[in-house]
Amino acid sequence: MPVIVRATNGKSKRAKTSKVKLSTVVQPYDLEAFYVRYAEVCKAGMVALKPRDRSKNKAKAKAKKKKTAA
Repeated sequence: MPVIVRATNGKSKRAKTSKVKLSTVVQPYDLEAFYVRYAEVCKAGMVALKPRDRSKNKAKAKAKKKKTAA
C-alpha cells in the first residue's frame, strides 16, 4: 500500500511569501530508502538549532521551592 507524505514550510497567510506545500507518494518497496533520506534531511536541518535556555525555568523552580520551604 503506498504512503502519502505531505509537508509545508509552516508560513501563515499573513507572511509576505506564499505557503509552500509538498506532497509525494512513496511506494512500499521504496519506503525504507525514503525514510533513510528523510532522516538525513531532518538531522541536517537540526544542526543550526540552538539549545533551549532552561536557566530561567530552573531559577523559577528554585525560587518557588525557597518560598514554599520558608
